[in-house]
Amino acid sequence: MFRFFALILCVFALGPGVLAKDVTVHGFVTTVNSPTSFEVDDYKVTRDHKVLLDLEKQPNDKSLTTVRPEDIRVGTELEIKGEYDEESGELKAKSIKLFSDDTLSVKRTALLEKLPVLTADGSGWSGTIYADGQRISITSATAVSLSPNHSERCAGSKDRGAGSPPFNLDSLNLDTFVHYEGVRRADGLVEASKVEFQHAEVENGERKLWRRFAPKVTDPDYAKFQPGQLKMHWKTYTILPDQQAQAYIANLGKRLIPAHQKELPASDPLKIPFQFFVVEDKSFNAVTYPNGVVIVHSGVFGVLHNEAQLAFVLSHEISHAVEKHTWQQHEYHRSELIALRAGGALVPGGLLVGNLLASGISSQYSRGLENQADRVGLEWMLAAGYDIREAPQSWKAVSEKKGDSTTNPFWSSHDNATTRRSYLMAEIRNNYPDVDYSNLRRDSDEFHQIADRIKLPEHPKVKPRK
Repeated sequence: MFRFFALILCVFALGPGVLAKDVTVHGFVTTVNSPTSFEVDDYKVTRDHKVLLDLEKQPNDKSLTTVRPEDIRVGTELEIKGEYDEESGELKAKSIKLFSDDTLSVKRTALLEKLPVLTADGSGWSGTIYADGQRISITSATAVSLSPNHSERCAGSKDRGAGSPPFNLDSLNLDTFVHYEGVRRADGLVEASKVEFQHAEVENGERKLWRRFAPKVTDPDYAKFQPGQLKMHWKTYTILPDQQAQAYIANLGKRLIPAHQKELPASDPLKIPFQFFVVEDKSFNAVTYPNGVVIVHSGVFGVLHNEAQLAFVLSHEISHAVEKHTWQQHEYHRSELIALRAGGALVPGGLLVGNLLASGISSQYSRGLENQADRVGLEWMLAAGYDIREAPQSWKAVSEKKGDSTTNPFWSSHDNATTRRSYLMAEIRNNYPDVDYSNLRRDSDEFHQIADRIKLPEHPKVKPRK
């Protein structure tokens, strides 16, 4: 979900006239001037050579044992404690903790964005893969393979000599997931140690998930300005009775669906029947269901400043469905439950999420999916012709309007507006250095007309802006 999270800012009492205050800032490096001078969003950080760099180790991250000054680069995740001068924006670091997992070392799964261009020689494959909003480098040292999906495994079991299908470029298409592991170089390129391809499919359990969330829609009476109703399993939404607003969000959403997904025939099981709704809710939020139902709260229009920012919110949500995040998380939780029980833990299925949250496992995994939705959302936003620099600005708009009070238990406790904004800024600088922004779209009159109508629901026929 596209939510705003509370800013971690610890302020201690200072005497009158003292400008500096003690703060803790968690975010991603957006600019590096030197190993002792860099920026995290609006914070200008300076580090004395005596300030040591600490490493926050994750259980699945074995790439680093110590931190070097050169490990602070654009995109590195840091927690900085120090003295902050509000007038100058300077933050003098007293301690710095580096988080290498998913920044310096990566382990992810995503759909291919383009067909890979790889060459083979006697020692292996080499080339570049484009997926996950990333450039992934393949060298002769990279282990490259094709893993059978569930249907292929079942078919192979009938032929005992079949084994795993051999890897060749002709076996890949844009309905192929790539699991990649490696390290991020200073230029943002991911140097892969392992790449595993697998053809996408809709398993029986995922089909059941789609059916469980089949939408039951009672259309609004637009003439009488009577709201409609949308039932999604256990959740019921009130559909905004504004036909122009509903048409606008549907048209914008359809423009942002990736081209390959739009081109799939309706009979293809991988085709997602996207539907978009604006519902009556003053909170800032948008939600995606696995079958492509995208729900935008009316409160979003009171926060965002332009159409490009709304395009990012929708791209982020669309990517959750296309990248199968709900199903991935379902399978991840099931695997964790099996592992817990195998270890002798008595864990009822209904308590699974609570147990995973208590251990921090679910939070970290969900955060990785949200990061991916940001990365892929940028890619599709740009493909639709929108200025991707407005993506981090959407978080700034949330911060300005909503303050710092809302939290989400499925995210890491340190995620906040600064974290999300700086993450997007770093991704743009690492992966889109050559973008020509001169012809990209930022805004439209229609966005503001719709926003005006939604802000005044009791007056559905608000005069359009001049």
